[in-house]
Amino acid sequence: MTDPAQTLLKLTHETKAVSIWNRQTGPVFWYAASVPGPFYVNTELVIGPELAETLLNKITAIVGGTTDAAQRAAQLNAAILAAYDANPAYRQVIAAMTAAAKAAFPAGSYDVVSGGERRDWLFSIPFARECGARHLFLFKDQSFYCEQGIKAGETALHVADLINNAASYFDLWLPILQKADVACAGTVCLNSRGTNGLERLAAAKVKVVALNSIDLGFFAKSRDSGLIDAGTYAELESYFAAPKLWAAKYLMQDAALFDVARTDAKSFTRLQSFFTNDPWGLRPNHATFFAAMDEAIAARAGTAAKKAG
Repeated sequence: MTDPAQTLLKLTHETKAVSIWNRQTGPVFWYAASVPGPFYVNTELVIGPELAETLLNKITAIVGGTTDAAQRAAQLNAAILAAYDANPAYRQVIAAMTAAAKAAFPAGSYDVVSGGERRDWLFSIPFARECGARHLFLFKDQSFYCEQGIKAGETALHVADLINNAASYFDLWLPILQKADVACAGTVCLNSRGTNGLERLAAAKVKVVALNSIDLGFFAKSRDSGLIDAGTYAELESYFAAPKLWAAKYLMQDAALFDVARTDAKSFTRLQSFFTNDPWGLRPNHATFFAAMDEAIAARAGTAAKKAG
């Protein structure tokens, strides 16, 4: 019998839902805090990169082009469930999520399944159908809609793709549920990254079930399953132990790993901030390398300015 956890682990790597950089050729990943890292999490890709892109484009078009709530919900359900029914890997992902939920949240402990705009819906809509529950759409404009209606005092299980710092929960999803007079029984997500968001939710008494915690343990399982090699694991181990020492060992020798001239605009902004502000205090011991990076950054910025002019 196939192990659902092992299947999900393999899918996560095969679809690049968790991507690991190539330390020989680069480029490195950039995080929102304007610091580099050796891996990146795009949870929605686990259903298949092309399918995820197609569905997210459809979701954007539907939300932007349909103002009637009932029509919008019907279109979203139709697009996502048609893709779900046609894709075995997609169904495997949802099966793993529903199995985890059934183990953690007893029958009758929630009335509806909620999901937030946009990526949550890839998981919450089929999850709700598999659990025989109503689906409650939560929108970024702080509105909500449930086709079958909701009653004051009911309870929702929130289904999400990723918990990082949990900002969307505290800025949007929990306040919208409160506005709807719906309690939160907890949340189920595919991936969690770091502990900040989990700690914030725990402090708010929101129970969290994450199928994968993208931490060193996740990468150890990946190594043991032959999905990454020992050298990659050793690098990730050094990153989790001390990002500054990881950067000094793996990044401060080859400017090509940053691909300054061709990196996308968002990554370039983060790269520029990192080398300007030096948050990890690397410049004193790597002055020559920083000078070379300063020059490459100035050349990229200058080229952009000329094009804008």
